[in-house]
Amino acid sequence: MVPRARRCYLSRVTNAVWQFPLMLPRNAFTAREEPRAGDIWRLCQDAATLASIRSGWPPSRFHDEKVAFIVYRMTMIHDVPTPYGAVLDAQTWVSRLRRRTLSTREVRIRMGGRRVAAATQEWVHVDFETLKPKQGSHEATAAFPETDIEPSIELPEFESSPGASNELRFDMWQTWADPLAHANHPAYVDWCDEATSRHMDAAGIDPVLLRPIAERVSFKSAVLPGEEVVLQTKRIGVMGAEVVVLHHHLETPRGPAAEATTVRGLANGSGEALVSAWR
Repeated sequence: MVPRARRCYLSRVTNAVWQFPLMLPRNAFTAREEPRAGDIWRLCQDAATLASIRSGWPPSRFHDEKVAFIVYRMTMIHDVPTPYGAVLDAQTWVSRLRRRTLSTREVRIRMGGRRVAAATQEWVHVDFETLKPKQGSHEATAAFPETDIEPSIELPEFESSPGASNELRFDMWQTWADPLAHANHPAYVDWCDEATSRHMDAAGIDPVLLRPIAERVSFKSAVLPGEEVVLQTKRIGVMGAEVVVLHHHLETPRGPAAEATTVRGLANGSGEALVSAWR
């Protein structure tokens, strides 16, 4: 017998692939009128959450069952920028689900049929109180069927080229906390790009010209409100003469929080100065 409070969830019909029209908010755009990388990550998060809701698993149900899905790794490719006001087509599906605990979700963003961005998210099902991995229910497994549409996203290959490093320290704001009471995962991309932008500014390069090409973040532990974050950035590679590949290590007093790789160029196409800034 299904408890009365849960019958409305289990009666939902699920689909393997979901598609939504989405728009970026005005504050997602830089002075170049192009969206920041972190805000494309937020768009992907919206797509994943909407797919979960339409599959019968809204945030309220996760709260009721004292479980959650959290991201432990995400890789994104940025293809073309999008103007403010554009209606974007977001498509998402689960490509793998292992042991009812580890889920690989694909997200593709298009505009007028042309791909804007693509992401592969790795999620882990956890206990809401401890945030430790916990097997999901059979109902959850049935709601997110595996679907094979296209390959997962990988970072582009690059030439190893170690260079200079820089450090950024800051305290996480109380108002940055998300529904799980820690830093939302797109914030890590914002922090990495802020460290990059400050280094650019010190080198005499306009930070507004920073152009996202790709990034990957592997999350180690949550960043909590009030904690000091130490972010160390160093050059680890290049792609040709105009694209720099940076590694970012984020740490709190409790230990490593994340490892990230960002691939960045300049909007004006003259990225030699960006590469040189980390020599």
